[in-house]
Amino acid sequence: MRTLVFVLLILFLVSHQSHVPVSAKVFLSIDCGSSSSDPHTDIRSIVWVGDNQYVKTGVARNVIAKDIPDGWDSHVMSTLREFPTRKKNCYSLDVNEDSTKVERVLVRASFYYNNYDNKSSPPNFQLQFNGNFWENVETSMTEIVYKEVVYSLNRGNTITICLSQTWRDLSPFISALEVRSLDSDIYGYVDSNHPLMFMRRETYGSDTIVRYPEDDWDRIWEPIGPLANISDGDVIRVKNTSPSFKVDIADKVPEALFTTTLMRKNISRPLWISGNIGSPQLPRHFNAYFSEVIKLNSTQKRLFNILVFTYDDGNGNETLREYGPIIPPYGHALQVGITNVSVDSYRKYEIDLYAADDSNLPPLINALEEYVIGDKLVQGTNSKDVNSLALLQKSFIQLQDWLGDPCLPSPYTWDWVECDSNTDSPRVTALYLNDSGLVGILPDFSAMNALRFIDLHNNSLTQTIPDFLGTFPNLVVLNLEDNNFSGAIPSSIWNNTSLKLMASGNPNLSINNKTSGDRNSTEPRIPSSSNKKNSIELTIPIIILGSAIIQTLDNIFGMN
Repeated sequence: MRTLVFVLLILFLVSHQSHVPVSAKVFLSIDCGSSSSDPHTDIRSIVWVGDNQYVKTGVARNVIAKDIPDGWDSHVMSTLREFPTRKKNCYSLDVNEDSTKVERVLVRASFYYNNYDNKSSPPNFQLQFNGNFWENVETSMTEIVYKEVVYSLNRGNTITICLSQTWRDLSPFISALEVRSLDSDIYGYVDSNHPLMFMRRETYGSDTIVRYPEDDWDRIWEPIGPLANISDGDVIRVKNTSPSFKVDIADKVPEALFTTTLMRKNISRPLWISGNIGSPQLPRHFNAYFSEVIKLNSTQKRLFNILVFTYDDGNGNETLREYGPIIPPYGHALQVGITNVSVDSYRKYEIDLYAADDSNLPPLINALEEYVIGDKLVQGTNSKDVNSLALLQKSFIQLQDWLGDPCLPSPYTWDWVECDSNTDSPRVTALYLNDSGLVGILPDFSAMNALRFIDLHNNSLTQTIPDFLGTFPNLVVLNLEDNNFSGAIPSSIWNNTSLKLMASGNPNLSINNKTSGDRNSTEPRIPSSSNKKNSIELTIPIIILGSAIIQTLDNIFGMN
């Protein structure tokens, strides 16, 4: 009896081992808009958690989830988080623990609109990660739209995913956010200082979606779509006859991609894949995957070439590159990289697989990935400024729901800061914290030594004015009006004749034992954040072109 129980236990563990992410150190799935404290496990044994601990803004909404395609969970798609306020709202995920060091991650953001707001107007907005531009998202009325990025955590252990409004009255939203850590050698041929934005992954042999648990890292491989020519009856799917199979390539794609192969019946005709280049207008890169389906005898020979065409509909110019010959291995996988397929406006591409002259078997293909390589990853806002802003947030609860990079990408700064024009590691040059409901004592944020303007008026700040406020080398305006400061103004401030000080409205503040007014009472008040940033009306549209943002605004300083 004990032996039987032991055997049953072993069988149970073996049958369930594929449901545990054995390769990914981090395997986080966030059901956006769900406030449930109980995790949800979907049919693929992926565990989903609510998003309350990762985001501090936005509104949870319900969605009628119907006709959800294979590979997606209707429970997860039945909620979303909408962001009707602020120009940038962010999720913050700390993925590194003491026992876990993550070097590279795959992040996937998914969007399912389905007219949840009864406006019949699926919004467009911008997606960002760690201060970097990701992509302009165009959501669909009924389809699930998702975006994937792979990048290295070269400068910290926190992932921030931000959604930014680009059209007034069209609120960004998100349905799901997923993070999968990757081994450092997966896509390791791309410089770790650059991200990879995946445009598509397709499996040509399978008629069902391939993802976790077949793919340990939960990459989504969709069944063949309209971009491949399979409608003419000359293209067939053939099962792989190899009794054993080994995927021994660095990108560790799933074995399920190679169980069935797509091939031509007619050797004289090419197997072709074509596509239109949309946005962004960046060079395309492809990974093509192959495996022989039969054990070839001495009379059989399969080899083919890959021809890559790019052409311009407007000018008729055409370019051609050739890869090969390709000889698919039996019982193993072969990966071929097709790089730098350059495109301009109106460009298309075509990838043709032609049998070589001395081949007597037609070409075949198993899977294809398409991606672009993004701009160099930014360093992010200067660390001294970030740490000082964190001190302010720790001291004042009113500031604690601001997440993401304070300055990047421009112009999506936090509403209460202003930054210089450095696009890699900017400095904070202004704090607009007036009318913010701040109560208590100012922490020492003197490390923000690039500040030129500080506006703290109309709060409830107490005790003496900190001496460090007079030590900023570039500060030209300091507004402390209408607070509860007391005692004398520090000499570091009072003796700084190049500093415009405003301190009226602090009844217990004194100068030489006299009640103090504004030292520069005749000078105009610096613009407050409410005047400078929140009263600006957008002139629509905001036009997004690639990673450049061209704005037509009534005022250059921001949006609600």
